[in-house]
Amino acid sequence: MTAPIIEATGLRRRVTLPGRRSLEILRGVDLSVGPGESVAVVGRSGSGKTTLLAMLGLLTPISEGRLTLLGQDVSDAGDRRRARLRNRHLGFVFQSYSLVRHLNAYRNVELPLRYGLPVGRRERRRRVTEVLDLVQLGDRARSRPRHLSGGEQQRVAIARALVRQPDVLLADEPTGALDVDTAGQVLDALREAARQRRCALVVVTHDPQIAAGMSRVVRLEDGRLVEGTAVDPADRLVGGRRA
Repeated sequence: MTAPIIEATGLRRRVTLPGRRSLEILRGVDLSVGPGESVAVVGRSGSGKTTLLAMLGLLTPISEGRLTLLGQDVSDAGDRRRARLRNRHLGFVFQSYSLVRHLNAYRNVELPLRYGLPVGRRERRRRVTEVLDLVQLGDRARSRPRHLSGGEQQRVAIARALVRQPDVLLADEPTGALDVDTAGQVLDALREAARQRRCALVVVTHDPQIAAGMSRVVRLEDGRLVEGTAVDPADRLVGGRRA
């Protein structure tokens, strides 16, 4: 059996509210994701999906439990080590594309290679060209964000997340602002990236199309994960609007 790239065991997250009351958002989450595997995390708004993604991405401290990355225990990693691990092993895709408006697609994707661990010009060119081709935007490399559609901008964001060759790709509502057809294109790009790069893909989503396209679906209920469940309409609608 292939060893997991990222594995959470008994993850808990507590926050202190005014009046010194304690709120437990996650209550013992277990999740294991292997190379090339894609997992959709679904659940009602406010169930802790984004909190879980932030913990897996080493952005939020763990109150209790164990998290391993490539077999290393990173549960108690300090700020400096977490930053180093994020830089080397993790890629993030968010609903907001966060592209630099005055830079073209090529330069936006290249940005992560200019910070942190330096990458030579020839290697930068090879990697950027490779990931833009992977998301089928090689012919739009010189286009600035204002000349790209929403789906194209999101695919540039995926390419930017991939250019450092991460072992784990984390996506938070990556299609929330896209129409159905465009969302399908972004889904294809995410899955193809996970398959080709053999990275672990975890996607938080309210979108049943995205969830259905993943290798597995897990649902957050009362702070715990339940395997093999579909998106419930209540997960997607709050007050008649999309959550």
